[in-house]
Amino acid sequence: MKSIHCVILSTVLITTVACSDAPEGGGVPGRGGVAGAGGAVSGGGGVSGIRGVGFPAVADFAARGPFATTRLAEGPQCTTFRPDPLGEGGLRHPVIVWGNGTYSNPTIYAAVLTHWASHGFIAIAADTSNAGTGQEMQACVDFVLAENGKSGSVYQDKVDAAHVGASGHSQGGGGSIMLGTDARVTATAPLEPYVLGLGHQPSSQSMQHGPMFLMSGGSDTIAPPVQNQQPVFDNANVPVFWGTLAGADHVVSGIGGIGGFRGPATAWFRYHLMGDSSARAQFYGSPCALCTDAMWTVQRKNIN
Repeated sequence: MKSIHCVILSTVLITTVACSDAPEGGGVPGRGGVAGAGGAVSGGGGVSGIRGVGFPAVADFAARGPFATTRLAEGPQCTTFRPDPLGEGGLRHPVIVWGNGTYSNPTIYAAVLTHWASHGFIAIAADTSNAGTGQEMQACVDFVLAENGKSGSVYQDKVDAAHVGASGHSQGGGGSIMLGTDARVTATAPLEPYVLGLGHQPSSQSMQHGPMFLMSGGSDTIAPPVQNQQPVFDNANVPVFWGTLAGADHVVSGIGGIGGFRGPATAWFRYHLMGDSSARAQFYGSPCALCTDAMWTVQRKNIN
């Protein structure tokens, strides 16, 4: 195990304040499916080493992507942010399932969910302010993967069911770790996860199925890193990149477009779910890009 320091922050949400700096606007049982990925993702076909048929490369992970997007209420109380139309040029879109913070809803996080949709992901958020168990998030995964195989569905054969990510903020960040026990989830990115109750079970931290980008806020007093993210890093059974963003708080930095977290989180999912080799250097290698960024403090576990 190799540990490298750069910069770390922590944030959690327990408010419904709506703001955005984006360019625009009981536990979860393990399930059968795709085994979790390790530290690296093999490249596929497509553009610039990006998996699939024709996912465009991007120069700035924090900037809006090239896809037009739409937002829909569908499934078992889910809100979907997705490319519109789906499946152009034979694309199969990876999935990111999202868990809201306490007292929050998908509208609070619409900027980042729309951002991910603009990069080609199907981002689906559970319509609950109590996402800590991960159960409602799992129901949204069930829905979109079932639609992929349903004749006549807009999703039919347009979902990359082998590449599903989980993310969420605060209580929802804890829920994303709970959902990480589902073998269909191949990468996670908990944002300032709160893990001291609210449905979260610490045992889930050592039952993950894919690499984790654990994000903390340096000025987070609601889900402080020492009490909330340190145990996750210590207990995780998968490769973990733990980054703390200097000056990031829990309420403003972790909602809307999620500020300085947006670019790295997008890069993480583009690499692990989309096979975008240009995003690898943000987290892997010596030194990695975030490891030398003065705004970030980094610890890495089983990541080279």
